[in-house]
Amino acid sequence: MLKQKNRFNVFIFSLIASCAFFVGAGNVQAAASAVVSWTPPTTDEGGGALTGLSGYKVYYNTVSTWLNVLGSCSEGLGTPVSTSVDVPGAGVSSYRFSNNLVAGQTYYFTVAAYDNASTPNFSKCATTTVGALKEVSKRLSYSGDINNDWVVNGGDITTMIGVYLTNNATADINKDGVVNGGDVTILAQDYLQPAL
Repeated sequence: MLKQKNRFNVFIFSLIASCAFFVGAGNVQAAASAVVSWTPPTTDEGGGALTGLSGYKVYYNTVSTWLNVLGSCSEGLGTPVSTSVDVPGAGVSSYRFSNNLVAGQTYYFTVAAYDNASTPNFSKCATTTVGALKEVSKRLSYSGDINNDWVVNGGDITTMIGVYLTNNATADINKDGVVNGGDVTILAQDYLQPAL
């Protein structure tokens, strides 16, 4: 019999997805990305030391009211009322949605912690603490804007050249552990795109 952990309180995020537009093969395509981050819990619901944390589920939807009924999945109603991604690992504190969101769309996110790495039971998701939505950003930003001046331009290219083939976290746009061609590709897609 698997031991189940107490419910974890998690943070709720509202975020406008970061957008990037690029031209490819003669047609215009839209790509959007967002980074959701959270503070990993350190204690269980009773205040004791947290053990057995295996990972997180990041739920997201374009309708804010789904947050009010998300807790219903812990009451035996089955799958959550939103789309989700599994983020394994107890020490993880963020997840990057890479070009799998709709550009210009507002998304609402919540994060639930889970335990029992061998067989996590997602039909009984952790209950979230639903309060006022916290808006993370009103401005759209581009992942290629590594110097945070709200436009992807020569300054970002200069920064990337200076740290190419290093593990510089700011310029490692795709978060693969090294600044390389993958990051250059993302920067090129975002080039000269101002934040809206």
